[in-house]
Amino acid sequence: MDGLDRWRILRLHVEDDIPLTALARETGTVLRTLERWHHLYKSGGIAALEPQRRTDAGTRRTPTELVAFVERLALTRPRPSIAALLRLTVAEAERLDHPAPSYATVRSWGVII
Repeated sequence: MDGLDRWRILRLHVEDDIPLTALARETGTVLRTLERWHHLYKSGGIAALEPQRRTDAGTRRTPTELVAFVERLALTRPRPSIAALLRLTVAEAERLDHPAPSYATVRSWGVII
């Protein structure tokens, strides 16, 4: 949903004085989301309603040595299962004193290779 779509919904509150709770019921948008949009609108106008890209988008938060560890394991023959990759990665993360990645994270790394 872009900023203009958000404004079309929020306009009903701003210009027509429809309460946000009623607007949430009618549009199916969560009340807290409408409150956040209203705050954005008050502080920056319609342009502030445009979705913002995360500053950390596209970057990994997991240490590179853990990613490299999983990639090395995934290339071995016979290829270990994702569950085995996870068990070994969790042990390696504990050894390196890093937080353990989730199953889904390890699975995504194993599938890439």
